Amino acid sequence: MANKEYLLEHMTWPEAKEAFERTSVVVIPTGSTEQHGPHMPVGTDFLVAQDMARRLGERANVIVTPTITIGYAKYHTSFPGSLSVSVETLTQALIEICEDLLKYGTTHILFVNGHGGNMRSISRCGEMLRQRGVLMAVACWWEMTQVVNPEWLAIGHGDYIETAAMLAIDETLPNMDLARIPDNKHLSDTIRLDTPHHAKFKEGALTVNLITADITDTGDMLEYGLTAATDFDIPPTAATKEMGEEILEGLADYLAEFVEEFRKVTLPPVDKLGPLAQ
Repeated sequence: MANKEYLLEHMTWPEAKEAFERTSVVVIPTGSTEQHGPHMPVGTDFLVAQDMARRLGERANVIVTPTITIGYAKYHTSFPGSLSVSVETLTQALIEICEDLLKYGTTHILFVNGHGGNMRSISRCGEMLRQRGVLMAVACWWEMTQVVNPEWLAIGHGDYIETAAMLAIDETLPNMDLARIPDNKHLSDTIRLDTPHHAKFKEGALTVNLITADITDTGDMLEYGLTAATDFDIPPTAATKEMGEEILEGLADYLAEFVEEFRKVTLPPVDKLGPLAQ
């Protein structure tokens, strides 16, 4: 399938019209421009989401929109090169983009998301879509690598999983000489940090209002509880281009299967559901 058959940015408007008549399923890649530790490029999140969405476009009858390259990443901006918009700005942008897509007949939207900080905005956009009877799903790719290999589980920001994906996309971008296992800082001897947003004290979990620089001096960090991973001693240097290619190809296959099932589902607008929806 030629790129012009699924990449919206490559289409003329008459070609786009034909594409929207052919399919009502749209894929929106979302990411971020943010630091990823000393060895990874700031474009990691959007580059991976973009690559995966395009591989999906090759496999499924979908339209892939241009990538949202800047998301909500204010907590990273102590590190130069990180860019962010507010949750409110991102939410409004996504809603307005989706409103245009709905005008062209879109009934199903899949976000291929490369950055966890975008989820509040995507979820709010999803509320609007559900009101309109449009089905939305979000694929946060680092949460599903086990479908390719059960031993490949994300363990943190700038970890071996992200490094492998970037090596597959462009092996010249990671600086592997600087890759290492990060050393998280903690608030105290007994208040441990899982992420800048999640802390552990004794047997309890708490939410905290920290920024990335509060937990790491180098930007990369381990994120306990991110997946089912139990081994956090895997260095980024364990990543290979071949591993990344297998992850990207395997997840594209998985998402193509999902899309075929996803497109079968229909939902009525909320106001059509009767008195319980009032």
